[in-house]
Amino acid sequence: MAIFRNVLPRKEQRRSERHQVQYLASIDLGDGNPPRTCLISDISEDGARLTIGLQTDLPDEFVLLMRRRCRVVRNAQGQVGVQFVKGSHTA
Repeated sequence: MAIFRNVLPRKEQRRSERHQVQYLASIDLGDGNPPRTCLISDISEDGARLTIGLQTDLPDEFVLLMRRRCRVVRNAQGQVGVQFVKGSHTA
């Protein structure tokens, strides 16, 4: 006998609304190499989802094209979730 449970829609936990975009951007890893290309898939006041490719190693923090310091919060299957580090606009 199989037991089934009701699956409720997952509650949104983000503090700010996400906006779907398809925007090419660059990631500066801060290692002296040229910036890497990525695609911003969605963005909010606090963070973004980036598509970077399957074989890209990232440090815990890097600078996105928009000159915002980012912290990696999720990295899976070629997509990265980032959080914008507060007060980190770079010149």
